[in-house]
Formats: sequence, structure tokens, C-alpha cells
Amino acid sequence: MEVVMGTISSYSRATGEGLIELDGGREPVLLDMRSSAGRRFRKGQRVQFSRIHGPKGIYAFRLKLIRMPRANL
Repeated sequence: MEVVMGTISSYSRATGEGLIELDGGREPVLLDMRSSAGRRFRKGQRVQFSRIHGPKGIYAFRLKLIRMPRANL
């Protein structure tokens, strides 16, 4: 299964649903509570994941948050 990267473009904490914009400008991928294993995300976070076909389109699967290194101040 291909692993891809993207950025969370929208996310609802109330429903656990959102969208991920893929690197390279391809069609957005759906995010839901099952694909996130109950973790909470926020807009702008970078994630790595695989894709699967679901009832409403392409869903993220096996999501991992990509930690960005902090800049030295």
C-alpha cells in the first residue's frame, strides 16, 4: 500500500471528520474517527497515511502525525 503525505485542510473536533490536502495537489482525502484511531487533529498539521476506498470516497488509513522540528530561537 502506497504511503502519501498531506496537510489537514479542515477538521471538526465535534464529529472527528475532516479533509486532507495531498502533496502535489491531487484530490482531497477524507478523514474520520476510524481512520484516525480516535486521535484529534487540527487544521494545518502534516500527516502521513495510506488511502482506501470507502462509501463516500477515498479515506485516509493508518494516519501518523508528522512532527515538525522547532526552529532555534
